[in-house]
Amino acid sequence: MSVEKKFAPTFKVYSPEDLSKEWFIFWYDEEGRRHKRKAGINGFRSFEERMEAALALMEQLKAEAYELKPLSVKLEDWVNSRRGQWRKKTYQTHKSKIDCFLRWRGMRRIDSHLMKDFFTHLANEKHGKTHNAYLRCFKQVFKGVGQQALLNGIEPLNAKSSPAKYFQRHQIERLKKNLLEQDPELWLFCQFIYFCFIRPGELRQLKVGDILFDEWKICLPSHVSKNKTQQYVTIPVAFRPSLERLKERSPQEYLFPSNMDVTKPQGANAMLSRFRKILNEMGFGQEYKLYSWKHTGAVACVRAGVGVKQLQIQLRHHSLEEVDRYLRQLGVWDLEGLEEKFPGV
Repeated sequence: MSVEKKFAPTFKVYSPEDLSKEWFIFWYDEEGRRHKRKAGINGFRSFEERMEAALALMEQLKAEAYELKPLSVKLEDWVNSRRGQWRKKTYQTHKSKIDCFLRWRGMRRIDSHLMKDFFTHLANEKHGKTHNAYLRCFKQVFKGVGQQALLNGIEPLNAKSSPAKYFQRHQIERLKKNLLEQDPELWLFCQFIYFCFIRPGELRQLKVGDILFDEWKICLPSHVSKNKTQQYVTIPVAFRPSLERLKERSPQEYLFPSNMDVTKPQGANAMLSRFRKILNEMGFGQEYKLYSWKHTGAVACVRAGVGVKQLQIQLRHHSLEEVDRYLRQLGVWDLEGLEEKFPGV
């Protein structure tokens, strides 16, 4: 977080109804001293004209005060001004990146040389995807404060990502045994991802009433679904016994409520942290993640002979081509006939 906080004055119009009296803009500085500015607004004779001139002067004074702010404060202010416009996660992501940069920067002046140093630091210390995510964020924020030129010459890296590894059968058995003993709630969370391909960020926001037990489907409301449209996924037969006990709970309860306040969902990273702890204790590397359960379920479906079209609907992918790319990233494709029939030499 930046330490360069600069006082922001509040400008007000003194506008008596008696037009024989002078109007002016006034404000107080950080030491409590009162200032005022007239700048010709009293040359107008009607109330409407004088008010228009006063408001124009106020905007000019605001602009002058803004120009005096350090760039670090402008960056923070611009991101904070978008808080009500962006999705919560978008705001948090941008704010986190700007805060991280300002902590790294310390008290150094923000110029093009510093920006190149920062992105060199990212290239050396972080994955290329992280470097590029920062660059996309900064281009938007720096443009917002009129300083996009500071990023000239900084190019995205050629960074290709690999999906999290899926769990093999023997690994699933180990994890299941451990989770059932140590954290049954987390095991249920993992099953939702495995069977229904629901993203962790979506799952934490679902309520018991979103499960349609008569049809054995789950409704993902538009405010929960990642693409902001209401969607449905089916609940496979193998998963249904694990959900029977949920019928006794109130439809308004979150499936995974916060421990501190049951009227709220669990924190965004609560389950990720709990599962990461289990993975670390069991010796799984960073290539295995909570999201690995989705990949594990997709691979299991393909190996069980589930049709690609059915898989597309459950995955909520837009096209069969998208499913095909997804499966190839996981190293899964239909080569069973080739494996059995390939002739020897």
